[in-house]
Amino acid sequence: MVTLVIGGARSGKSEFAEQFASTRRNNRLFYVATLRPAGDRENLERIRRHQTIRAARSFETVELYTPDDLDHWCNELNSEGNAVVLLDCLGVMLSQGKYVESDGGQWVELENETVECAVMSALGKLARKTEDLIIVAPDIFKAKAPDPSTDRYMRLLGSVLQSIVEILDSSVVEVVAGIPVIRRDCTGALNSFAERIGS
Repeated sequence: MVTLVIGGARSGKSEFAEQFASTRRNNRLFYVATLRPAGDRENLERIRRHQTIRAARSFETVELYTPDDLDHWCNELNSEGNAVVLLDCLGVMLSQGKYVESDGGQWVELENETVECAVMSALGKLARKTEDLIIVAPDIFKAKAPDPSTDRYMRLLGSVLQSIVEILDSSVVEVVAGIPVIRRDCTGALNSFAERIGS
């Protein structure tokens, strides 16, 4: 089963996804962290806080930053029949896969089709090897892109989200101010979970 959890910044989408993943667990529980541990003190502190929460929920954290990293890990992963994998955040992974540093130290922007093909191939493998795949993605579509490069990234993300729904037959939940709004529930699992946490 594939579930797509989308929401704006600080919407509560990650918290919802972690709770949902924990209830789906039958065996191993993996957390694919995509954000490179770099940046300012606030960002690093946020990463540490998330690591502590995940450890308390028995997640096995795997740090994978690009679609190629995810693909290599999928190839090494045994068929974990009952495993649950939570990937957070797809948007970060796509940006790190789209803008890559060349051998000469220059940043190069890859074509959207190349990045989408790589990430969908990896997600397809992961969906086939696990019981549940939960993908967290940002909703960045309410604002206009400030420049052509950002517009191309937004188009990439939008196209990948549609492919996840169409090709992987994903359920979809949007989290708004911590409240899950179920857009598509292919198995009934989301509605059942939402009723439990709402009561």
